[in-house]
Amino acid sequence: MNKIKSIYLKFNSLDKRKRNGLIIFFSLCLFLFVMDIVSKWLCQIFVKEGEPIQIIPNFLYVSLYHNTKIAFSLGIDGVAGRSINIIISLVMSILIAFYWLKNAFKFNYLEHATACLLLAGAAGNLVDRAFYWSNITGFDGVIDFKQFYLGGGPNKPNSFLNPFAVFNFADAYLTIGVIMMIVILLIDAVKNAKKDPFNKNPLEENKTNNNDERNE
Repeated sequence: MNKIKSIYLKFNSLDKRKRNGLIIFFSLCLFLFVMDIVSKWLCQIFVKEGEPIQIIPNFLYVSLYHNTKIAFSLGIDGVAGRSINIIISLVMSILIAFYWLKNAFKFNYLEHATACLLLAGAAGNLVDRAFYWSNITGFDGVIDFKQFYLGGGPNKPNSFLNPFAVFNFADAYLTIGVIMMIVILLIDAVKNAKKDPFNKNPLEENKTNNNDERNE
């Protein structure tokens, strides 16, 4: 109870811009999560398996698939593999949510956006993996529906890019979130390298030494 009160007081102590920023990012996370769930069910209701809907000829199609593997239909299949995926998604969701809440008052906008995408993606696929079973919903696994053809379309020979992996919004959130996280880590690494006194430019170091010798 004291922890909740402390968070509330800290939130109220922020300036209006930062408070509004936090509200926007948490609301955006909820919106992305709901959009993922709703889009999957719209596809489940209106699209038939094996009957893709053409959006952009030879490039983008809506195709209904039920995936018990990891993102982009990759990973281990079967009940054992799906159980592992449920645990992974649950742990990911908890860790991301905990880390985000813990650092919510320190994060910049890029870090908030990254956490927002990662949590919405992990939670979106967790719902599918945990609750969509054939004896409950009539189908098993995560609903995937976005299919890109990068090698000429469905009438061309199959290859690694033709068709490309089938995925959903949650998969896209996770992919973009991971890319953004890598960018953040690279930015931090560059900043730390500039601050490191042992990482001086050799020319600058020689110049400093020469100045010291002259002063002596």
